[in-house]
Amino acid sequence: MPNKYDSTNNNSTNSSVTTSLRCVAINYSRATVIKLFSLLCGLSNSSKSSLLISATQDKDADPSNRFSFFCTNPSQSKVFHSQKEIRAWEAELKTDINTNAKSEIPFHSGWMGYYSYPSAAYNSKSIIAEFNYYPWCICFDHLNSTLHLLGNITKEATGLFVLLLDEEVRSKNTAADFSCSSFTPAWSKQDYRDAFNKVQGYLKAGDCYQINLTHPHQSSFQGQASSLLPPLFEQMQPNFGGYFQGQDVELISLSPERFISINAGGRLEAKPIKGTIKRSPDSKTDQLLIEELSNSPKNQAENLMIVDLLRNDLSMSAAPGSVKVEKLFELESHPNVHHLVSTISAQLKPEIKPSAAISQAFPGGSITGAPKIRAMEIIEELEVQPRSLYCGSLGYYSDSGHCDFNILIRNLEFRDNTITCWGGGGITVDSECDDEYEESITKIRRIMDVVENAGKTSY
Repeated sequence: MPNKYDSTNNNSTNSSVTTSLRCVAINYSRATVIKLFSLLCGLSNSSKSSLLISATQDKDADPSNRFSFFCTNPSQSKVFHSQKEIRAWEAELKTDINTNAKSEIPFHSGWMGYYSYPSAAYNSKSIIAEFNYYPWCICFDHLNSTLHLLGNITKEATGLFVLLLDEEVRSKNTAADFSCSSFTPAWSKQDYRDAFNKVQGYLKAGDCYQINLTHPHQSSFQGQASSLLPPLFEQMQPNFGGYFQGQDVELISLSPERFISINAGGRLEAKPIKGTIKRSPDSKTDQLLIEELSNSPKNQAENLMIVDLLRNDLSMSAAPGSVKVEKLFELESHPNVHHLVSTISAQLKPEIKPSAAISQAFPGGSITGAPKIRAMEIIEELEVQPRSLYCGSLGYYSDSGHCDFNILIRNLEFRDNTITCWGGGGITVDSECDDEYEESITKIRRIMDVVENAGKTSY
């Protein structure tokens, strides 16, 4: 068993937040970290756990992508039923940008939670956002292989931190009793075609030039959702994944896409995805698919539409002249698909709070279409049911002044013994129905396979 505290640094500042830090260097793989964090999520005395997973080991990558965070047993919980409630809470959010200003780790304590995708179908009882305040967190640095205990440390936090270093705990089987039925699509292929044709009608009439069309698949289940974290994260390797235990929902996000991050210095960054092609196990075929995607005028045009939309969204909160396209049509490969990803940055106006910037740009343009408002109206009309958390956003507002939110795609929403998993994509006048339908399934087929294989039982 490794030395529990290779280095210990307890700092007290003059701010209202006292931060302690315990750090241990330990050679944990990404899979081991996820297994251990999922084990902590499943402990009987843990409640309302949150887990945000990144896993880059690229020393040149965005530093905030290096870290995975585990939090549990929040000191405060907030559920919101209206935009008015959300705005009032956001106006009260406070950060102390002097706290841990020199730390590379963006989250020590703060609020983690989600915003649901907006829908006119929600009523006064619908929970449209939910956030928990965590005074401490356990963080794993994937680049330096260090485990950190951060924030206002409690006896419980120390106990969980030490538990992660226990060799017997690492050897435990995290699989819980879990069973599920096969996923069933809410739409047949003909249903999808009917909706696709209506989208084409709106596009040709000039209502929009891109509309994101999605549809859900559902499965019945029994058991513990967090037990699925190790196999799902191993298979999907998401850049912006997470797990959240809410009041009446559990969420597993396997998202490859950042919505917006804002660091303590006010730098905004959005990384919209638009342009997708399936992968092949054959390396030569896979390379041909990469070349097809990278050189596709259609996919580049779709990506550029959303880049322009995000530039406009960020400009509402950005200092004049600060919005920049850092990268355009960058190839990003995932276990199941290749994507085109662009990066837009800006500098936050001093008078604008991070939460206001998130609200101004929400929901993300890559999952609505453009123009955004009209696309959302058409989505509301055509899709089979409200998206709920899907295409919303999961992330955090850190006490240190950082915030980071993903786009809630490649999700599993566990509610009332039903799992819901959505797939979809952006439609333009050049889109082919069969290709778009196949893409919508390709994006989530591996996710559903993992869940079904984990839940094989007589049901």
